[in-house]
Amino acid sequence: MRAIVGGRTWLLGLLVVPIFLGFIFVGGQLGIALGTATAAALVIAAARARPDEPIEVAEAGPGIPGGILVLTLATIEDPRTAGLVAAIADPSRPEAEGLLLIAPARTSLLDRWADDLDEARFESQRQLTVSLASLAAAGIEAEGRVGDGDPLRATEDALRTFAATEVVVVAREGESRRQLTELEKRLELPLRRVEPEDF
Repeated sequence: MRAIVGGRTWLLGLLVVPIFLGFIFVGGQLGIALGTATAAALVIAAARARPDEPIEVAEAGPGIPGGILVLTLATIEDPRTAGLVAAIADPSRPEAEGLLLIAPARTSLLDRWADDLDEARFESQRQLTVSLASLAAAGIEAEGRVGDGDPLRATEDALRTFAATEVVVVAREGESRRQLTELEKRLELPLRRVEPEDF
């Protein structure tokens, strides 16, 4: 909604005018019908709007952890992928002072409507546990948490409290392409992609 209000204030005014005129000149029924149509138009416009401002990143300071943020859309389980991420997160690099893994709780639209998120969160927790164990085997300690089901939102949420110096996305080719393109466009940090090996 912020994107609509910020950049298209005139649109909101234009949508309110028919409601007002409907109540005055025709009566309450048309005003209510126009109000319903306007509300539906606003909901659709808000759902389709994409904010284009840069993603806010927490500043490093006392009590604010920082380092490299890893968005795991695919499990880090093969030695090659773990080695690539471990090399990026090498503690000898000053910008790699910490490592935070985020595993989005991927759900279907039906799951969200049914409010059945337990299975998605369980699978994300499993993916996170395997990824953390693989990195530990490669000699890298990391923290992890399950994030929002939308990879873009999960990254935004994490960056509010984690002073990242760069973001690494572990994903298979073509996975979450739209969200990752949006992330790349709005992120003012270096972004690397790592594609895991398939077994």
